[in-house]
Order: sequence, then structure tokens, then C-alpha cells
Amino acid sequence: MNISLNTPNKETKIGNLIILIISLLPFFFITGPFLTDFNSIIIGIIFLYIISKEKKWKELFNNYYFIYFLVIFFYLNLNSFFSFNKEISFSKSIPFIRIILFIFALSFFLQRYTQIYKYFFYCFIFFLSLILLDSFIQLLFGQNIFGIKIAYQNRISSLFDDELIMGSYITRLLPIIISVTFIIDYKKKYFINFIILIISTILVFLSAERLAMFYLVSFLIFYFLITRKYIFKFFIAILCLLFLIHSYNQNFTLRIIDSTIKQIKQTESITSYRHSLHYKTAFDMFLDKKIFGHGLKAFRYICSDYKYESLIKEKQDKDILIYGEKADSYIKEFKNGCNTHPHNIYLEFLSELGLIGFLLFFTIFLYALLNIISFLIKFYIFKINDNLVICKNLILFGIFIQMFPLLPSGSYFNNYMLLIFHISVGFYLSLIKIKK
Repeated sequence: MNISLNTPNKETKIGNLIILIISLLPFFFITGPFLTDFNSIIIGIIFLYIISKEKKWKELFNNYYFIYFLVIFFYLNLNSFFSFNKEISFSKSIPFIRIILFIFALSFFLQRYTQIYKYFFYCFIFFLSLILLDSFIQLLFGQNIFGIKIAYQNRISSLFDDELIMGSYITRLLPIIISVTFIIDYKKKYFINFIILIISTILVFLSAERLAMFYLVSFLIFYFLITRKYIFKFFIAILCLLFLIHSYNQNFTLRIIDSTIKQIKQTESITSYRHSLHYKTAFDMFLDKKIFGHGLKAFRYICSDYKYESLIKEKQDKDILIYGEKADSYIKEFKNGCNTHPHNIYLEFLSELGLIGFLLFFTIFLYALLNIISFLIKFYIFKINDNLVICKNLILFGIFIQMFPLLPSGSYFNNYMLLIFHISVGFYLSLIKIKK
């Protein structure tokens, strides 16, 4: 059953501002973290103003999801008291409140102004088309419409300049966009989704982001499992288009396939040897402080401690014995497992927040997994096929794959990552209370 998308009879200036800001979020994400973060704070402040004015505090605190995120917020700040550096950790834990406000403000305003779903969809489609055009210009001429030169011959960045996150941007928002077509009254939603998925696949391929490719392939499998529309046409079209791109420039295929095969030969896993050093250091840090961890942002500061560098050297010496002297060049390339983060969100939780923090965030993954399994059972066995149910589970699957444990990732507490991940949570929660 479709959600009514009728515009409220009397729009206020605040209402129009909220509709505009949320609808333009796909644009703000392209501009970088500043505008996105700034507007998320504005949304949160307006949300606080409205629930105070309308005296809806009790309703908010009766929300189990809100209580759950409050528990996370209080734990992060409690953890900062025992951190390696209180000032550094509190600089991340205290501002996390804005993410909670952003999530529940999104949920609140999407329920109040349901036309935002439609405007958000149109905004994303406009910029997706612009990115497609711009990417082909950058591919053909070496620079895009704004004169931004291609940074790497095997990776297109388009409007994101030297930030190689085009694929991440698309795949993290894609589940929301596809799900919206199930609540907007589009008669040809499957054909519209077919076009969106074609464009998204091409752009992710051009971005050559392997993690984004995993997100995309996973989502495509889930989507076609529950819709079974345009499957054959999609794969024929994609094979033809990707073959044309490969014929013009083979670097993208080399980046995605050949580099992955090379890494598997080096480390017997899909991650690079450098990532394995990050993982080991993060896990060793966890073993030193199992319950509470070292505190937010600790990894980048503690990873170079003598103890962890010594453990990395021991690992490298053992690996040379296993893989032979030919492996010496890439094994000894790094003297420690340092970076700004461990490149896996769960190792980040373990090393910086300990077992308690790990379990708090792992709950999100378990919640998504169990609900998706329940949905698939109902869908295939009991033949439940409702647009609203499909919509919620498409978004939930996007949350699930972003929280999948066995993948490399950016830092969970990076401003950009926090916002682009939790926008899915806000959209999902907006649909929870809607009845069939």
C-alpha cells in the first residue's frame, strides 16, 4: 500500500526550510562534510524547537530506538573519561548527540512532510545524472565540466575532486532511492529502478571502489530476489556497457579485478597486506583493554607505540618465512600498522570502545540481519508482498551491508561516514510507525 504524499494545507516558513534542507541532502553530500554537517545541525535544532513547542518530549522518550541511541551516547562519553586522552576523545563523543538529533529529526519530519520522499528522490536523480555526464567527460577528456583533472587513470572522481568516494556516495544512498519508488505512486517504478541501477553500476565501475562494488552487487542480488523484474535485460545491458568502457580503457577492470587477485595471492584474503597490519594492531590494542578500549580516536595515536610496532615486526618476520623472500618488498614496506583508523569498523569499536562498545554497535547489525531474514521468510513462504514492507527492508538491507563485519571500511566516526550512514537509519525509522 502506498503512503499518501499530500502536501500539508498550511506550510510554515520553518516547514518549507526543513523540506528544502532534507531534499537537498544528496547535493550537500557532494559538496563535502561542511555543508552536510552544518545542515544536519540546523535540522536537529529545528527538531528540538518543534518538539519543545508541541510538548512531544514524552513521545520521544517513549521511543525504544531513541533510548538505544541515548545509551550509545552516554557510553561514548563515559568511555571518554577513561580514554588515553580525555580531550581528544570527548571532542568526538560529545558531538555525537547531533547524530542522534539528526536521525530522529529526519524520522519526525519525513512523517510530517511526506512530500520530502519525492523531492529527495528527484534531487538524487538530478545529481546522479549530472555525475554520469560529468564522469564520461572526465573519462574522455581527462577533466570534468569544472576543470577538475582525473586524479588516477583507473579511478574517476567526477564532482568529488580528489575525494575518491563517488562509488561510496552512490551505493550508500541507493537503497533509500530505490525504496522511495515503492512509496511514491509510480506506475513504472520497476523500469525507473532499472535505469537508476544501470547508471549506478556504471558509475561504481568507473569509481573502481571495490567496497562500493561489493555494496552494489549485494544490493542488486537482494533487489532482484524480491522483485524479479528486468533481471535479464539488466545484466545484458550492463555487460554490453561495461565491455564498451573496458574496450576504451582497461584500467578500471585492472583496478577492480587484477588488483584484487594480486592481494589475494599476497595475503590469502581480499584485503591488502597493509590492511592486515591495521587489523593486527587494532586487535592487539583490544587485547590490552578488552572491556572499555583505549578511547575514541585512540588508534591513530597509539598504533605507533613500541609494543605494537614490535608485534608488527614479529608478524612480518613470520610472513616472510611463509611467503618467501619475494614477498619482502611489500611485507617490509610499513614499519607499523598505523593509520587514522583500523579500516574495519568493528576493529575500531574493539580497539577504541572495547567489548561494551562493540556489542552496542553490533546490535544494529543483528537487528538488521534478523529482520531481513524474517522478511524473506514471510516474502517467500507466506507471499507477503506489500510496497511499504519492501520499502522498509530495502533500506534495512542498505544498513545491513554497511554494518557487515568482514569488510574494510572508513572510520565509523568520520563526520561524512556518520551522516551518510545514519541518513538510512532516519529514513528507516520514519517508516516504522506507518500502518498498512
